[in-house]
Amino acid sequence: MTTTPGAAVTPAGAARLDAAATPATYETRALEVSLGGQRVLGPIALQIAQGTFVGILGPNGSGKTTLLRALTGGVKPTAGEIVLQGRPLRDHRPAELARIAGVVPQQFSLDFSFTVEEMAAMGRYAQGAPAADGEAVGNALEATGMTELAGRLITELSGGERQRALIAQTLAQQTPVLLLDEPLNNLDLNHQLEIMQLLRSLHAEGRTIAVVLHDLNIAAQYCDQLVLLDHGRLAAQGTPDDILDPTTILEVFKVRVAVHRQGPRPYLTPVWSRAPEGPQAGRRAVHVIAGGGAASALLDELVAHGFAPTVGIVSVFDSDYAAAERYELEVVSAPPFEPFPPEVVQEFDALAGEAEIIIVAPVFFGRGNLAPLRTALEACRAGKRVLVMTNPPITERDLCDGEATCLVAELLEAGALEVTSIAQAVEAAIGPRPA
Repeated sequence: MTTTPGAAVTPAGAARLDAAATPATYETRALEVSLGGQRVLGPIALQIAQGTFVGILGPNGSGKTTLLRALTGGVKPTAGEIVLQGRPLRDHRPAELARIAGVVPQQFSLDFSFTVEEMAAMGRYAQGAPAADGEAVGNALEATGMTELAGRLITELSGGERQRALIAQTLAQQTPVLLLDEPLNNLDLNHQLEIMQLLRSLHAEGRTIAVVLHDLNIAAQYCDQLVLLDHGRLAAQGTPDDILDPTTILEVFKVRVAVHRQGPRPYLTPVWSRAPEGPQAGRRAVHVIAGGGAASALLDELVAHGFAPTVGIVSVFDSDYAAAERYELEVVSAPPFEPFPPEVVQEFDALAGEAEIIIVAPVFFGRGNLAPLRTALEACRAGKRVLVMTNPPITERDLCDGEATCLVAELLEAGALEVTSIAQAVEAAIGPRPA
């Protein structure tokens, strides 16, 4: 899935946040928010269906907190409007809002000597219930692991304990909607998971939850829908499978990632961060002659070391092609089971010509895929740095009556560097530039 900067995109096949069968809890219509005379959010058109568990994601400064504050009524739209449960948000009285949506802000200050239990009990006022409504307060304290600290003063708590006490106060409100701005701040991993598991159980009971998160993997494991913001605009929305997409993450976060699966949910591992100077700043431009899965592990290591190699020529059914696609690398592909067409070879020659280093992976060569070897030989004779991986030996991979063996021998005679392992190839690619 790709996105256009500034455009709201719902990926093809993605579950809409405003599924037609489910009424919308929130709807933003051309929403814009300006602060200090500068627009920081919008325009955004977004619907959050009733009973949805939504994660709001994006880089720092993308507008996540501003969007959540707009949904709570904490900031007023500069343009457009927000509709809550079918009515404009501005038409809801504060007391009515407090009975609909419980809010956990990113930061709060409470320096009075209230106990944890007293703080949680304040949440009952939103429902017009007495602070002594013990059952709701007790359940909230238990759910957040704060029961043993019920008698402690808020001023004596750590940052993480204060965060859980604030969540307990919000849970005591017993609202159908929960809005949380980075509720995992200051929490250790154990309590982060406890809070997310709690939110998932509350969602299972029918609550609508929107939570701002920094951790994409935690969001993907717990949220049903994700909203991705970038520079105040809606970059993408959809399921975790839709949003945890290498192209989308690269465009928004400027980080190249590999996407994996944990049971039914995807998760990602970052492998490379794009520097402002360009995708290969500080690294040579590398082209890898690949095919038959011979280069997949090499591509993994090159990307992990900060390279963004070009790849080819490979069949579209080749596992090397899949590896290149996984990292969003530029790849020259060809139809399977036939010699490389002339136009494909020309495309390969152009990429190889732009590279500073050509690495010949331990490919099995037949007469149909010899063209890249010939190009590498010409480049080597012209002074370009060429690395040839020779394990297993070319004689075991030569399917064209010794022609590939002869070309590799000519390459080495012309000055190509022989390497016998992926580690050697990567080290040689990283090594100092020739004077």
